[in-house]
Amino acid sequence: MSNQESGSALSQETQRAALLESIRRLRTRSHQGLWAIAAFACTSIPAMLSDQIFPPLTPAAKKMLGTPPSSNMISALLVVYAFSAILLVLGRITNGSPKMVSFSHIGYLICFYAFYFFSGVLPENFWAVLATGMTILSLESYHIWSLSMAQIREEEEALVTLESRMGQNSK
Repeated sequence: MSNQESGSALSQETQRAALLESIRRLRTRSHQGLWAIAAFACTSIPAMLSDQIFPPLTPAAKKMLGTPPSSNMISALLVVYAFSAILLVLGRITNGSPKMVSFSHIGYLICFYAFYFFSGVLPENFWAVLATGMTILSLESYHIWSLSMAQIREEEEALVTLESRMGQNSK
């Protein structure tokens, strides 16, 4: 075997290893949306039990925070946020955009839990925030999964092509 042939075989092995690592990384990334859903579910449990686990705000804390927004105002903002987030996710799905923002939604949704809590109406509005969050995060999870699977298929096709070339070179 000449130096050129051994260098080519080494290069093909390196390419094969890189493709396998890329496929492994993409498979891991495809589950990112599910992790976001699980994280949101875990943060929703304390919100659901807020009356039992969080002490009521002291008058000094209420004075420091000021007058809380009305329940209707928070609900209107939740609706605007939900429609905006859903439209953005659907746009990314349609365009095949590689941008993924599932974990940032958790922060926004926690803020809605906090606003409702400080307004004293979290128990009445808990399910609205939970349903909104699960809807947005499920769409985002689907986007991440479908994008990752498409990239995995491309990498697997490249791997099959490379392995067939490697098989021909070894003969």
